[in-house]
Amino acid sequence: MKQVFVRRFIPAVAMLAVAICVAACGGSGGHPSSVKLTIGPSNGASPATSAAGIGLYDGKYNSAGIEKAATWLGSAGSIKYAEDFIDATDWAHISEPWQLSDWKGTPYTMVWGVPMLPCGGPSTQCQTNVADYDLVASGGADGYFKTLAQNLVAAGFGSSYLRIGWEFNGSEMGWAVCNEQGEALSSWAKDFVPAFRNIVTSMRSVSGANFKIVWNPLVSSNVGCPGDKFENFYPGDSYVDAVALDVYDGLGQATSNAARWTDLLNGVNQGDYTPETPAPINGQKFTGYGLNWITAFGKEHNKEVSVPEWGLDETSTNGGGGDDAYFVSHMATWIKANATGPAVFWNYADGNMPLDIPNYTSSTPPTPNATAAFKAAFGSGS
Repeated sequence: MKQVFVRRFIPAVAMLAVAICVAACGGSGGHPSSVKLTIGPSNGASPATSAAGIGLYDGKYNSAGIEKAATWLGSAGSIKYAEDFIDATDWAHISEPWQLSDWKGTPYTMVWGVPMLPCGGPSTQCQTNVADYDLVASGGADGYFKTLAQNLVAAGFGSSYLRIGWEFNGSEMGWAVCNEQGEALSSWAKDFVPAFRNIVTSMRSVSGANFKIVWNPLVSSNVGCPGDKFENFYPGDSYVDAVALDVYDGLGQATSNAARWTDLLNGVNQGDYTPETPAPINGQKFTGYGLNWITAFGKEHNKEVSVPEWGLDETSTNGGGGDDAYFVSHMATWIKANATGPAVFWNYADGNMPLDIPNYTSSTPPTPNATAAFKAAFGSGS
């Protein structure tokens, strides 16, 4: 059974809060002019990269389709990364991933989603097993992650990017820090940081390991809960090589392409709602945990900045933009200006919309405009 991931969004209680706030405060759902939007570097410096490291996730579990996409873009080197997820069924599947042989010999640098604890099935969206979480936080599961690291190194993946406990800032992942209702922090939220540190320490201890560790929440426009301040769940600079944000083109309600993009930059939902407000960084204030914030946070901590998942949402799913060339072109501009780590497009149909690439992937409904924008942005000569 292969993994299927479903994108998450602001809980119903949060949407109710938006409605109450707009009604009580007389808000119009617009965006305050005082919010600073950052698409490129704000200090006059040159962009971190002029040709960001693009990758794809396609659910195919091998390189063949991604190589077709690279040819379509015009050169074998146009794509740098491929992405997959470690099966979360049990500790045996986590420590000895079945898919390593499928990827062996890939020409791409791998980006792996590493579950922090088992979920009883391949998917990582499950009820939290608190006993297992406590075990990881106490160091009792270090051996499993050391074995995982040994297997990755032996298969030739010792320099992979590892997204440990990705998208923790919600209620659906097995290691989520919000409770199941998305109304508050869970009682086990305190386990996240020590668990993350223990996993990193055990995996780095293996001979030949040269992993890049990714700390990876989901943009707060899509998910969160009161008390979910991202900074409080940062494990520390010595445990992290790249800071990242997953970004999808849907906020749970219909809005214009331009307004939705602004909300993703600012990390807010319609009505400028976000469960928590970030602390200022070097005097710059932020409304929520969006693309502006992760750019500044990465610079403050001298880390690579990454978007390991970004993609299109159907118009029928969470108010997505559908075939949204505006989102793709603006993400491309942001990536080229700010992303120094993997920028992986979610090219898989699971409520999301893949690109229409000949002999590879197609979307229903089709995505001709977004596909053209992607090729214009990342094709050879772009």
